[in-house]
Amino acid sequence: MRETITQVSNNLTERWTNFPKKTKIQIGVGAGAIVVAIVAAVVIFSKPETAILYQNLDMEAISQIDEVLDANNITYELIDGRTIQVNEEDLNNAKIVLTRENVPRGDYTFYDAITNSMSTTEAEKRTKLIYLKQVDLENILMGMEGIESATVQLNVPEEKNSFLASKMESSASVVLTLHRQISNNQIEGIARLLSNAVDNLKLENITILDSDSNVLFSGDDFGELTASDQQSLKNNAEKDIVNKLTTLLSPIYDEVAISPNLILDFDYFEQTKEEYTTPSVDLQNGLVDQESRQNYEATNIQDGFAPGLDPNVEDVPEYVAGNELSGNYEGATSEIKYKHNKTLSSEVKNIGTIDYANSSVAINLSKFKIYDETIMENMLADGQTWAQFKLDNEASTILEVDQATIDAIKMGAGLENVAVIAYEVPVFIDKEPFNLETEDVIPYLLLLALGAIIVVVMIKFKKPAEEVETADEFEFEDLLPVAMPDEEEEDTLQDIELKEVIETKEKIDKFIDEKPEAVAGLLRNWLEEDWGD
Repeated sequence: MRETITQVSNNLTERWTNFPKKTKIQIGVGAGAIVVAIVAAVVIFSKPETAILYQNLDMEAISQIDEVLDANNITYELIDGRTIQVNEEDLNNAKIVLTRENVPRGDYTFYDAITNSMSTTEAEKRTKLIYLKQVDLENILMGMEGIESATVQLNVPEEKNSFLASKMESSASVVLTLHRQISNNQIEGIARLLSNAVDNLKLENITILDSDSNVLFSGDDFGELTASDQQSLKNNAEKDIVNKLTTLLSPIYDEVAISPNLILDFDYFEQTKEEYTTPSVDLQNGLVDQESRQNYEATNIQDGFAPGLDPNVEDVPEYVAGNELSGNYEGATSEIKYKHNKTLSSEVKNIGTIDYANSSVAINLSKFKIYDETIMENMLADGQTWAQFKLDNEASTILEVDQATIDAIKMGAGLENVAVIAYEVPVFIDKEPFNLETEDVIPYLLLLALGAIIVVVMIKFKKPAEEVETADEFEFEDLLPVAMPDEEEEDTLQDIELKEVIETKEKIDKFIDEKPEAVAGLLRNWLEEDWGD
């Protein structure tokens, strides 16, 4: 094996030395082009994914981050002078080392908040802690999906005493710069986060805006359904109906289109009712709970004094009065308390309840009938082309929907007003034309070029037969002393037996088989000598 490799190496070296300069340049340029193409392909297809580490940075923060990342051999890229990107696989490691080094140092930290001097007042300490709370909340919000930046302003009343502090409420204002639209649930979650993070901060005292001054959350309207909230609730209810019916009908039909029209009642209704009933139908007044009776009688009652007052100076009015000095008086009183059955009920209607009686849904169902050109081309009528066949069969056909399917739709949606229509839709599958994109051709062209260069090199390095040289040249007289006798011995050789002739012939054949190159060299010498003569 080693001898073979050595021989091939020597042949290649010899052939390369014998190449003209032009051929060497062509081979070098071709090999270099292939190497460049392979390297470019490897670089393009092996380029790692990148992720944003920090954005909206100032130059001081960028220099701090650059120092830490370089010290930890983390490759990064600076975009638009303010954004730093790293390889996605290095993102977590970069965050860890930057946090450990407290970089970028421009951020306000807890250490900054508690670092005070002798002249720092309690009010200043409190203001620094509130500012730290704002910075922490901003960092939390900027770490959420869809939020690019956040600005938080807190208004926390001063705590002069514990009683007043419990009565005074905080407030918060937030401005968000968004990458994309966020849902109402996410906005409410942000508001609840702020409410729990700040003392005495209620949801009604929180306002959230976006960078375009649109109100995302207003505590004054929290709990009330605005027009957008009502539409969102209606859309969610209709989406739920669509999902249920799609799950029901998809195994049967190839395409399902559902258009619900739900009527939602957003009227607020609250009713409190108090009812009394008798314990028994035989009793009109109910059961006696307490009864009290009193009888009284009076005898020899003295006449009363005349009406008026003695100091009256005018004539005293006279009233009719009895003249008798004695008499009798009788009377009676009774008090009865009854017990009744008492029922107290309170009814509050849910806001956004679906009115199933007036709601409706329309459903369009489709079943596909497949026509494959590869299958149908042998079944077409004589003279009919595939384009004509598609034109003749492009119309959809109405299908009958059985009652069981309609009943299942009504039960699944909870609606009685249901309209269903079904079609058989033709689908034509054309033969796929052979399309070869440019990026698909490039690898094959590279392989073809590489193969062509290899073939050229092999042809150039192949040693022609006419250039074969012999190490030793033999004279015909030295090799065949028996076959080339002198003129004087011809008569004697004629008497040699046939056996000796055969042996000589065998020796010649053996010599030719064992040393063909020597024979070729010998013949070439003969030809050159004859040509020279």
